[in-house]
Formats: sequence, structure tokens, C-alpha cells
Amino acid sequence: MALLHKLRSVGIGGKLLNMIKGMYDAPKIAVRVGNEVSNPTEYLCGVRQGCPASPILFDFFINDIFKGVRGVRVPGLTSRIPGLLFADDAVLLAESSADLQAALNTITEWSDTWEMAVNASKCGIMTISGELTTDMTLQGQKVDSTDQYTYLGYIMNSKWGVSGTIRNNKLKEQKALYSAYGFLNKLSVLTAHKIKFINSALLPIGCYGGETFGMSEARCHPIQTVIDQETRLVAKVGKSAAMERIREELGITSVFLRTSIARERAYIKWPASKTRIEDLIKYPIKAQKSS
Repeated sequence: MALLHKLRSVGIGGKLLNMIKGMYDAPKIAVRVGNEVSNPTEYLCGVRQGCPASPILFDFFINDIFKGVRGVRVPGLTSRIPGLLFADDAVLLAESSADLQAALNTITEWSDTWEMAVNASKCGIMTISGELTTDMTLQGQKVDSTDQYTYLGYIMNSKWGVSGTIRNNKLKEQKALYSAYGFLNKLSVLTAHKIKFINSALLPIGCYGGETFGMSEARCHPIQTVIDQETRLVAKVGKSAAMERIREELGITSVFLRTSIARERAYIKWPASKTRIEDLIKYPIKAQKSS
């Protein structure tokens, strides 16, 4: 089994490996539709669905996907960065079209070796200060170019701006407001519960990725307008109300304050993280963009 081979290659053995091997000894799966359950059938690949160990086992399986990828050189760093990897969401980094195709070929070889299929329709190539000189292919599929790409819910664009993320957050906040409208407007629900709901459930939607756009009231304003609509529903006031004073009285944090705290916390916490962000914080780019 490929998974067991990967675990052995990183030094996992003994009782732990035997336990995992036992978990995957002729595993079976059944499908439930309504009240009907299908007959169990064996499956020969993939990790167990719903098992707490599955996420980390998959991480072990995919962890060497960048092996052989040249990556990019970042001034100040001693090693090149091949890309970013979070579960099965990967970002390849390359300095030229030739390097990018070579990296895609490496991913193709890895995927074919371990019998993994890549959906090229969900992939995109975003160039920074340049253009592609030829079409790029991954497992025989063409990968299209794009001006922006969503990675882990964050909008990345070729100009390194944050406007796309702010617009996306505002749209998601509006959708959340429409879904929660009945709850926020309901008189039988305690005001304290509504405030807790805004602070703990609605605000995080608008403030996602706030580490990159915090400390700027102008950037936070579009999202704040939606939060203010939610606040007015709770306070039962009109558009002319002094929202800053109402938020203070109700204890609802502003988008500006929340994202500013997140940004400051990031610059304190990230240098101690054992990830690429630690290196990038220590060696910042010399030409800062809008963020």
C-alpha cells in the first residue's frame, strides 16, 4: 500500500505502523441515501472518511510532492522556495516559463507514480510582471492563465493588491447578513445573543485575511458598511445614527480594530512560526505595495 510505504520512508514503524496497517486491512465503505444504506464494498485507495487520523496521514502521503521542484530565490534566504502546500491545495513558484513547465512536469511525474489525478480546470497560472511564452500543461491538460486566483479563501492577484479580497469579504458578509436577517431582526431573541453572534460568527467572515489589509480605515470601510447594517438591525436605529457610539455601547468590535489587532498579532507571532512566513518577515521586500 502506497500510504504505508510513505510512512516507512519518514521513519514510522513498530506498533504505530502496525496499528495503521490494521486500520487499512480490507477497509469497507457504504453509501447512505435517505434511510437506505448500500451493501458494504471494499475500497483500495484513499484514506478513511471521517477518521481523525486521515488528515495527517494524507499530509504524510503528499508531503514530498515538491521534491525536485526548483522553485524561486528570495533575496536574504539561503534556500529556494518551491511553493506552498496546505493539504491538497498547492501553489507552485517559478522564475520563468521554462521553470514552470519543468515544475509541472515534476508534479505530473509524482501524480502518475502515486496514481493521483490533478483537475487542471481548477488550476490557474498567474504571472507577475511578465507574460507566458507558451501554453502550460499538467498531466496532459492545458492550464489556463488568470489575473487573480483564490487560495484558501484569499484572493491573490498579479498586482499584489488587497482590493479583490476586500470585495470578496464584503460579498460574503452581505450573504451572511441575508441569511441571518431573521435572527438579528427577531424581537424574541436577546440583544446579548445577537451581539455575541455578530462578534463571533459574522465579523470573522468580513475580517478574513485582515492581517493584510488591517490598519487602514479606508480599506476596511466597505466591509464596515455591511457590519453597520447588522448593528442597526440589533439596535433598531436608522441610517443617520452615530454608529461608532452605538458599536461602543453594544460592544461590537469595528472591522478596523479587529483587523489591526490581527495584523499586529501576525507580525509578533509569525517570526516564530516554523513556516515560510518566518523567513519572509525577517527579510521583507524592499518595495512595499498597498498592503
